[in-house]
Amino acid sequence: MKYLFLLLIIIFSYIPIITISSSSTTINYVINATEKIPSNYYFCYRFYVPNTSPNVAFGVYYTISNTSVITAILTSSQFLAFNQTGSFSKGYVTLQNGTLNFDGLLFTQGTYYLVVYAYQSSAKVQIFLNISSNLQEQNSSTFVGDFITIPPYQSELIRIHYETIGSPFNLTIFGISNQTVVYSLYNINSSNRPILVSPPTTVTNLGVSPLTYNYTLRDLSPGIYYLTIENNHSTPALVYFMYKVYPEYVNPFIYPMLRSGAYAPMGIASYGVINQSGIITTYTVLTNSIIGFGNITSILAYNTSAPEVGVSPYEASLQLNAMLVVDSNGSLYTYWPQNVLIFFTNQSEVELHDNVLNVTGDNATLTNNSITSPNGYVYNNYYGNYLNAPILPYRTPFAFYLILNESIVEGQGVQITMAIEVLQNGSVLNNPRVYTFDTILIHDPLAEASALVVSGNAYTPVGAHSIIGNYYDAELVFGGGGNGEITTFKQLSAELGLYYYNVTTGSYVPFPSYYSFGADTAEATYNVHVNYLGNGLVTVSTGKLDLMYLSTQSNSFTTTTTTTTQSTSTTTSTTTTTTTQSTSSTTTTTTSSTTETSVSSSTESSSIHSIINSTTSINSTSTSPQASSELGLGIIILLIIIIVVAIVLLRRRH
Repeated sequence: MKYLFLLLIIIFSYIPIITISSSSTTINYVINATEKIPSNYYFCYRFYVPNTSPNVAFGVYYTISNTSVITAILTSSQFLAFNQTGSFSKGYVTLQNGTLNFDGLLFTQGTYYLVVYAYQSSAKVQIFLNISSNLQEQNSSTFVGDFITIPPYQSELIRIHYETIGSPFNLTIFGISNQTVVYSLYNINSSNRPILVSPPTTVTNLGVSPLTYNYTLRDLSPGIYYLTIENNHSTPALVYFMYKVYPEYVNPFIYPMLRSGAYAPMGIASYGVINQSGIITTYTVLTNSIIGFGNITSILAYNTSAPEVGVSPYEASLQLNAMLVVDSNGSLYTYWPQNVLIFFTNQSEVELHDNVLNVTGDNATLTNNSITSPNGYVYNNYYGNYLNAPILPYRTPFAFYLILNESIVEGQGVQITMAIEVLQNGSVLNNPRVYTFDTILIHDPLAEASALVVSGNAYTPVGAHSIIGNYYDAELVFGGGGNGEITTFKQLSAELGLYYYNVTTGSYVPFPSYYSFGADTAEATYNVHVNYLGNGLVTVSTGKLDLMYLSTQSNSFTTTTTTTTQSTSTTTSTTTTTTTQSTSSTTTTTTSSTTETSVSSSTESSSIHSIINSTTSINSTSTSPQASSELGLGIIILLIIIIVVAIVLLRRRH
């Protein structure tokens, strides 16, 4: 170390120093050089990172040498200590020792030094450093992520989404920070024994052969899991963490479990899950139309506390809803349209109501510019037909079809139509017609494809501040009148049916399986009993709340009910006989060791299909102007891949 001080003078005489105004919010600097460093000398590069808010500065570096060297990132105080003592014992941000050293990290405002020290012999070193501030909060529909600041010598506890309760799963964890932190994963049922404990790191599991930048844990048992991130330094740690759960299958009973099973929206629902004597398989249905059949012979609801949530004590609802997935130039967004009958059961009136919600992630929004209709507007992030919600008198028996359609309007976006066809209102109608009471446009000129999706392979995207996403399901369920009301039915006798349009057969067919309850619907009831009749039909009545799997459809069956439905491709009403088809004849089945995926009515993009069906692979993030304020790190992963490719190519040259 006798040459250290002399070398310092030499270095500062020829090593460039980047000077960037502190008012700048951007930085983009690359150094790519080859240096010959004498034995016991070091090369250093000083750079300044300004305040880049709202962006975050991210850097990657590597060194490739013909002999082992130490490569480190130091702060100003750490560099001063190293320069005075020749030792890194006073601290460093990152440090590696070898012929191939590389790392990545977040940078906060300040002055830093990249130091390459030839501590044992002369070294020829390829040095690469890339610092950019174009990392910022992005919308995401794939991963859960967030920026956090961890105080000195403290840790952050992060609850993994409760979808881990429902089935075995795989878990991917990714993190990047401005100084080393330790990642640990716990199952609360494992007596505080960690499943994963990482070494101190700035980028999780960063490696070249093969390329890695995350921890992937497979075949984890169902349970409640927590991720802890520990900062063992005397300075705060800025950390971006990201994770994704890949469930073996979705479990419809998670929501009832969280509600203690005391109440639920009741009727008929399809979750994309088949349960055959405890053997779980999954399927996916993509369609552009879903219908719900109802025949109500008696209905009376009463809830004394209903006015506390802004509804009448006698209100009840029957809701047809499903998840709408839109592919906009490769980015996926998820919306939740609802076709709702609100019954004023004490006065025999029914309101035709609808809602659309953006559920792409936490804080996802809709605005009066992003979704429009002559009948409504956005209020509290919900679109509703608040300007024109028809109220009709009804008499029992009251029989009808609720119709939910979607389609692409090229160059404009996605159109949703809400319709009803009344078949009987006390007496049978001789000439029933489809009445479209709302036509809604989600404005997205880049929309390429869309579908109403039922899938048992994944939950809808949701951010770090929520406990679980929603289901890709279709529901036709009874509940309270609105605003999450939970009602009690004094009288209820009805028949319900739930079907989707199959473009291959040109008819509405039953889903492959059904459950007696919904989960995405907030309104619920305490006392509805469901009995399955077959062919996608159930009866509902007052009685004990029974949350159950109803049936797996047989291979061939038909119904004789004559119905009137509206094709999504036309605007005229046509009378057809609803014929259910063999699931084997209307679906394409792919079987793995754990799941079965059936795809019906797939006229949509492969990206919608692949995202919903992905249970074991990692998907890229996607963004939307209307999507949530989740955080994505696609640019980081891209940078890492670029660096790794460069390393591999350079190693071949040496």
